[in-house]
This record gives sequence, structure tokens and C-alpha cells, in this order.
Amino acid sequence: MVAVLQLAAFLALLLVALWRLAWQPRAVARAFARQGIRGPSYTFLAGSLLEAKRLVMDGRRGAALDAGCHDIMPVLLPPFSRWVADYGKTFLFWVGPIPAVFSTDLQLIKQVLTDRTGLYQKDFMIPVMKFLFGGNGVILLNGDDWKRHRRVVLPAFNHDKIKRMSMLTAEVTDQMRQQWSEQIHQSGDEQSAKVDMTHAMRDLTTEITGRIAFGTSHQEGDEVFGLMREMQKLATAAMMDAPILWYLPTPRNLHVRRLNKQLRSKIISIMQARLAAKRATTNKCGGGNENDLLGLLLQAWTPQQHGIGNGGERLTTDEVIDECKTFFAAGQDATATLLVWAMFLLAVHPQWQDKVREEVLREFGTHHDGGEVPNADVLAKLMLLHMVLLETLRLYPPVVYIQRTAASDVVLGGINVPKGTIISIPIAMLHRDREVWGPDADEFNPMRFEHGVTKAASDPKALLAFSLGPRVCTGQSFAIVEAQVVMAMILSKFTISLSPKYVHKPRYLLTLAPKLGMPLILRNIVAE
Repeated sequence: MVAVLQLAAFLALLLVALWRLAWQPRAVARAFARQGIRGPSYTFLAGSLLEAKRLVMDGRRGAALDAGCHDIMPVLLPPFSRWVADYGKTFLFWVGPIPAVFSTDLQLIKQVLTDRTGLYQKDFMIPVMKFLFGGNGVILLNGDDWKRHRRVVLPAFNHDKIKRMSMLTAEVTDQMRQQWSEQIHQSGDEQSAKVDMTHAMRDLTTEITGRIAFGTSHQEGDEVFGLMREMQKLATAAMMDAPILWYLPTPRNLHVRRLNKQLRSKIISIMQARLAAKRATTNKCGGGNENDLLGLLLQAWTPQQHGIGNGGERLTTDEVIDECKTFFAAGQDATATLLVWAMFLLAVHPQWQDKVREEVLREFGTHHDGGEVPNADVLAKLMLLHMVLLETLRLYPPVVYIQRTAASDVVLGGINVPKGTIISIPIAMLHRDREVWGPDADEFNPMRFEHGVTKAASDPKALLAFSLGPRVCTGQSFAIVEAQVVMAMILSKFTISLSPKYVHKPRYLLTLAPKLGMPLILRNIVAE
């Protein structure tokens, strides 16, 4: 009797598995097809991933682009570029047995991003993503938990905090400029220095983020970011795996768990050191420094006696750790990516570099010695620089695409979408829609932002680099200010040109990265 029951249970499980992995996906595909939504066919377990891998490999074997070509989608996202051509603006593809609706229809995407009902949840699905970005952090949480975390984190980006951040950004940037000047001085007759901006901007923003948000030493910041960069590479590779592999004890997954354990240990040590320093300061002079992000998080950390942050919010140890991960990952990498591509674009378009430099020298002055900081009044006058940064965010957004998951059956853009369906939002492709941005959508034209973001395209909400709606990036104001300060200080002292060794073949590594680095040639402007 027991054997019969066990056999029955096994057969029942087998039937459920076959339904979910074979019959249900085909039934879902037919339901979408009846609504005019088609896409690459479903393959058992793998979904569309086998075809996607083939297209990715074909793209990697393809030739590099001309540096002046900004039509990068066929190189950057070859599967999506091909499928849009084959199936139109909105199509269905498969992440294993999970249906995914991909769309470059801005109105449909706005419906997702501006929703305030919780219909479209943030869920990256891949466990390594949650390890990297913090599954209990403000980026990935939903509902009341997200609101609670946002109330704790938001004060870290108020006006006074951003002013302090600007001063620290200028200080660290000036140190970098001095190093570059020394390299140029040591170059002899060449009077130039070749710098890989990928590494330089990564180191710069690591230092800035570590000091501004956490008060960490350069060594501690490097250790945290080193672990996160290694995890980032593993996460990128995992995105091409069938979902069943995300949860098995593969060598990659075991390596990710080891990295996460090290990362947690490092962040906890930073938290404990900060608390010890706070206690020493309090005993000495009756107060503590709670100005930065970590200070705000520690105020809300439940194990502490005070245990209550802004608005009476509380955070567990895991939540504090994951918020630290969130800011380390998002705060450092996104700004570094923006800076790298902004300098690339000014190197490729020297006429714009000259215009922006003239503006910087006029408004910022020629005698910056590290003591003067480009304050809010000065930054507000750097209109051309701001336009260049916005155009950089349009053509080379740090985050190429984002995802949401339907929390229930919904009607999206007139399409019936079942619960659990992924909504794939290709930011970089939406930024190149000629119907929205005009016939020059693939060209570098900062003048499109002459009258502001809302008038740059046919739709006032077309720029999605920091997302849109209630889940818009909390740190976007600081990211722009940080980039303005760094770019103004660099352009006030150096000209930049593209090294002949640069290979223009952007790649997707969770953020948009140059395949072989970004080597630029720097020269002192006084030597020109």
C-alpha cells in the first residue's frame, strides 16, 4: 500500500512538472499569439536561452564598431536586437519556463514604471543578483518594506548632504588630477599620459562612495568593491543559464555563496568599527557623526539600544547589510560608468569638448587649486556640461535594461498578461526610438536637451536612465552632481582624446562597459 501511494505521489509530481515545463508554456504562448504577440519558440527547460546564447556568440565574433557609431544595440544586446526586427516592438520570449514580455513601446513601459498599486514587482529572480544588490535593500524590496527602507535612506541625499558630498568629491578628484599631472610631467617630450578611464573612474568613485556613504578607508572600500566586481561577473554569466541551474550547487553558485559570506563579513566589520568609533566619540564629546548613509542605517539598526531611525523605522542586521550592498553596487558603478562614457563622447566629439571646457573655464575659473569647490551656483551655470551628461545617459545608460514581474494577472497595453510574467524593459533601446527621439536618435546631439529633459523628446518622460515613477533612483541627484564636479575639474585642467588602441565594442556586464577598457590620452591645457 505504501509503495502504491509513493508511486501515485511520484506520478502526480511528474504530471505537475510536465504541465509547468512543457504544456503550460505552450498554452501561454498560444494565448499571447491570439493577441498578436509572438516571439522565439519555447524549448523545454531552456526557453529562449539557447537561441539567445547563439546570437550572443555571433555578436561577440562580429567586428568592432567605428568609435563615432553610437548604434550599439546589435553589439550590446544581439538577441533583443534581432527579435525586435523579427517580431516587432513587443514580443514574448522565455527565461526557462517563465514567460517574458519584452517591449520598446514607451507607453506600455510607462504603465509599468508609474504604477503605484504594486502590480509590477521588482524581482531579479537570479539568486546571485540578490546577493550582489541586496535582496533586503531598497532596490529589490516591494510594498511596505520598500517604503520603510526608503524613509531611512532618503535623508542621506538631502541638499546639505549633497553639498558635503560635492566637497569630498572635489577633494578626491583633485588628488587624481595631481597624479595625472605627475604622469604627464614624467612623460618627457610627449607631454601626455595614457589613462584607462575604466580603472581610473572605478577607483575614483570607489574612494568617493566609501568615504561619503560609509566613512571607510580606501583599503576597506577596495576590498568590498573587489568582492562585488567578482560577483558581478558571475551574475552576468548566470543570466544565460536555464533557471534550474540557478539553484543547484554548481561550482559557480558555490563560489557566489563564498563571495557573499566574505562580503557580509567585511560589511559587518565596517559596521562594528563605526559603532566603536561612535561610542568613543560620544564618551568624549557627547555626540556622534550620523551624517552619512551608514550613520542613518545604524540609527535604525534594531540590535542597537536606540534602534530607531528617521520616522521610527527599524532595520534588521540583514537589512542594514543589504542596504550597504545596494549603495556600494549602485552608487559606485553607475556613476563610474556615466563618467567613462561621458569622457569617451567628448573625446570622440572634440568640438563639444571645446564648448564644454570654455563654459567650465568661464564659470569655474582657471585657477582651481583644490581649495575651491564647484558649488551649486556654479554647477547650475554649467548648462552645456549638464546637457552632455544627459545625452550620455541617453546613449550609454549605465543600466541597459531592467525587469519587473506581474504580481497578478494584468492587462498591460491592452495585452492580457498572466501572473508571474517578466516585463523586460530595454532602457538603451527605448532611448533610441526614432518615433520618440527623432531621426537622429542614434547620434550624439546634446542640444536636444537645450530646453530641459521634458522637452528633449516627443514624450516628457522618455529618459529612463534613472527609471521612472515611484521607484525612480533615490541617488540620482547626487550621481549627477558628482559627475558634474568630476567632469568640470578634469576639463578645467586637461584635454582628452581617444587612444588609437581603443576598441569600440560595448558589452553588458550588468552595467554598460567598454569591452577592452577606455584608454584616453590626457594633456595639460596650459601646454596646448
